[in-house]
Amino acid sequence: MSMLHYVNVAIGFSLVMLLLSVVTGFAVQTWLYVLRTKSRAVGNGLVSLLEDIGFDNALATRQVNALLNKGSSIFGKKLGGALSRVSAFLLAGAPKHIGREEFVLLLLRKAVTDNELATKLGFTDETAATGKLQELEKAILEEEAKDPTLPAHVWRTNAMQATVPELASKIFARFDEVLDRVSEDVSGAGKVLGIVITLPLLLMCWPVDSFQLLNRLNNDQVLSAQLAEIAETTTPALQKAHEEFLRCQETNKNAPGVKLGCQQEHHAWQKIVHDTINSDVLGGLFGGEVTRDVNCSIPLTDKPIPFFEQCKRANLTPGIVVTWILVSLGSAFWLGLLHKVLGLRSELSNKLHAQREFRATSHR
Repeated sequence: MSMLHYVNVAIGFSLVMLLLSVVTGFAVQTWLYVLRTKSRAVGNGLVSLLEDIGFDNALATRQVNALLNKGSSIFGKKLGGALSRVSAFLLAGAPKHIGREEFVLLLLRKAVTDNELATKLGFTDETAATGKLQELEKAILEEEAKDPTLPAHVWRTNAMQATVPELASKIFARFDEVLDRVSEDVSGAGKVLGIVITLPLLLMCWPVDSFQLLNRLNNDQVLSAQLAEIAETTTPALQKAHEEFLRCQETNKNAPGVKLGCQQEHHAWQKIVHDTINSDVLGGLFGGEVTRDVNCSIPLTDKPIPFFEQCKRANLTPGIVVTWILVSLGSAFWLGLLHKVLGLRSELSNKLHAQREFRATSHR
């Protein structure tokens, strides 16, 4: 077999791993949202920020909860403290994105009715905080009148630097570092969660055995060549959709003018992956023909999973374990590898074409 065939095998295998990493990644993102992972990480980060500027932990936690967990007070009044905490977790929680100037404004507005917070922020009492807030709001309107084309956060930042420079400098100096730590914490949680849930997903939905897949691609030159062609046509679109998806994850996708675009990019990313997986060529490579006759059970026990007593999964094989490890490397890894192997394929194809042309002309 030619070198080009083995490159096609590598491309086909990488394409399958990429698609599996994407669909399992969607599941991870869903669970991160359900568990409010980023929201809680933002809240914890803001608590640490307040601690850095002189708040004790109890006060910082109470203030952040009061500022950001807007749904809990209703349940707290009507149903008691335990349900209040549950509602704060499920219904409210800190927003996933918050600007530094927005946080300063929230603190000032809370200080108007909270004397303890007002003194911690450097004001003599609630009245002083009220006066400063009014001064700040007036300054924001003046900044807007100066240049209405600037973003709102610029008006707020300029006004804060003029009216509450000491408070603004304390918050601004630490805010970006805090959110960087939040991003690292969420990324780490996502990786751990991805490792945990990928294997069950593979066994129940996509029981792909890496050894069997490689063997099939190696023995079927037509299939591996078809997969290489599919990879060449779909990888650019996958790369663009992936980059836009990541951009939306890193920015405030709930901001006006951003939310709709991010939703469209997310749907486009899902559609490309879904259409590719369900194409005639790739459809049979994702374990659809594998028998699922093993009862799903709680790990380390034989007890069925509550509410999923009818769940069936494929038998765990060494090849599926390898797939689990490879898929856990993430979509960014497989996209990068696909680019490199596709580049190698292009070079080999050009050399083979040049050799054929040389032989054709030499025999004339």
